Amino acid sequence: MRSVCTGFAAALALVLCFALHASAQSQAEFKRELKAMQLLYKEPGLMDVTVKSMRGMMMLTGNTATDDQSKKAEAIIKDMRGVKEVRNRIRVGKTEDCSAVKDADLMSKVDKEIENDEELAQARRKIDIAIKDRNVTLKGSLKDYSQAGSLVNMVKRVPCFNSMNFDELEYD
Repeated sequence: MRSVCTGFAAALALVLCFALHASAQSQAEFKRELKAMQLLYKEPGLMDVTVKSMRGMMMLTGNTATDDQSKKAEAIIKDMRGVKEVRNRIRVGKTEDCSAVKDADLMSKVDKEIENDEELAQARRKIDIAIKDRNVTLKGSLKDYSQAGSLVNMVKRVPCFNSMNFDELEYD
């Protein structure tokens, strides 16, 4: 009976060890994705690019209007520390015509998205969102990288932004 208990305890410890490692791995991957978005979205035309990190490999998907924009996205990610490989699956071609979209309309859509997220709605007073010529800048302080990632992804879902800069968004 004692050997069964010892074996069970060892198996449980092993499972917990793997779970903790996986959690740390996923946190590191998420932080790498957030950093990649920070670099990419500053560049006009790259807001429709999505980044997924998997053990040092970065997968780029989404859309750009030109091949040059696709290549620029790939080059930006290749220059990131810790990136071993980049797979560029970006589709090049027609993108949505946003020339008539006004900054006030974009701000209204962003505010509505934030209102629908209880955690970000509470943090809204700590965030400054500025939109000029369809370029959005996020400043302020959030509790952690997860909350920052939620905000960035939420803003990204609003169509027609040229670029997004969140260099002055602070988080742990």
